[in-house]
Amino acid sequence: MSIQHPICAPRPRLAIDGGDPVAPRGYVMMSRWPRLDRADLDAVIRQLESGLFTEMSCTAQVHEFENEMAILTGSKYALALNSGTAALHCALAGVDVQPGDEVVLPALAYIACAAAVLHHQAIPVFADVDAHSYNLTAESVEAAVSPRTRAVMVVHLHGLPAEMDEIRAVCDRHGLPLIEDFSQAVGATYRGRPAGGHATVGAASLMSGKNLPSVGEAGVLVTRDREVRNRAARLKAFGEEVDVDGSYRLIGATMGWNYRINLLSAVMVSRQIYHLESYTALRRRSAARLNEVLAEIPGFSGPLEGADREHCYHMYRFRFDPEAAGLAVSVDQAHEALKQVFWAEGLPVVEFQNQPLPGHELMQRKLGYGRGCPWSCHGRGDLSYHIDDYPGALEAIRCSLVVGYPAQAVLANPEVVDAYLAAFRKLERNLRVFERFAADLPSIPPWLAPPRIF
Repeated sequence: MSIQHPICAPRPRLAIDGGDPVAPRGYVMMSRWPRLDRADLDAVIRQLESGLFTEMSCTAQVHEFENEMAILTGSKYALALNSGTAALHCALAGVDVQPGDEVVLPALAYIACAAAVLHHQAIPVFADVDAHSYNLTAESVEAAVSPRTRAVMVVHLHGLPAEMDEIRAVCDRHGLPLIEDFSQAVGATYRGRPAGGHATVGAASLMSGKNLPSVGEAGVLVTRDREVRNRAARLKAFGEEVDVDGSYRLIGATMGWNYRINLLSAVMVSRQIYHLESYTALRRRSAARLNEVLAEIPGFSGPLEGADREHCYHMYRFRFDPEAAGLAVSVDQAHEALKQVFWAEGLPVVEFQNQPLPGHELMQRKLGYGRGCPWSCHGRGDLSYHIDDYPGALEAIRCSLVVGYPAQAVLANPEVVDAYLAAFRKLERNLRVFERFAADLPSIPPWLAPPRIF
């Protein structure tokens, strides 16, 4: 019997070329997240057995949760909320943004960032992002600030902290508060300090797909400023303010949006804080494995990191340049081909926004409170949004893709990372097959399709 040497082993064919997919045929590989141990489940069960499910029934437990989140982010105060969108809305109220004020935010982020501004009847104004870090820069913020600007919102997209010191310097020069959306960056650090505590106020989603997950939906606001915290609380619900001595007192003069957190979610987040460090380390190891393989494949590159910050990899976004790979196809053909090739392998890669935020229907049609409000209500009916004004965001969307679905925590699941590595290796050995497949696809930029979230 002859033994076939590994070097002579047949080249594995891509699934689009008739080969066996990495995942079983007809099966899309999904990650398990959050991963819960027995102690996590027992904590939730104990809360269920207590019969206490709302903030009003157990304020002391909510205060304990808020203290944990303040400590985690290096802040003094925290406010528990029922979603990340609510946290952003309350952050805007906390820094005293008023109806009609303009708020600068990234052109590439989740649509909730713009929606929260509209919830407060303020006007979103977009700043471009760097095409490689996917974050705002000090220069892009400076270019977007106007006499109408009353706040800047920075988003640490995918878990890489933005240039906070430089951006804060721009805000300080213009006398503007800075809002830090660290929904995707819990566990990341910037210049040795945790994300969330670098701005006037931080806001984060703690929904079950985030690095620090809850049971369903939850959010948190953190700040060092007691007045910011209290103004945010007045918007949140009929609840409590913090006095100078640290005691709590009831407030009744409030808009009462009823943004209270579910106690089951608070319990789950408290438990997950104990796991955060180990899972963040696991994500970083997984990213290093992906970086190593992509560095060996022509045209591919992994995400930026930076010497002064630690990425926490809520998502892993990679770039592909077909010209650098020696392929005679367009960037748009390669982009669409990658999506189809990986889908055939049972391993999705997605765009996470195929449009900059200014291109979404919410902004294009000005779907606010009706009759063009808040734009028309505050003398900004003339304001229009054009995606061509944001070349960095367009390049990021066109030239990069995200490994797996955003809420599936791919990098926290080594077995799923193994599968993606196998798919990238198959692609490396079949680049000419990939080229022929891509050449038959239309060359259309992603943003010409209807806006989608993933």
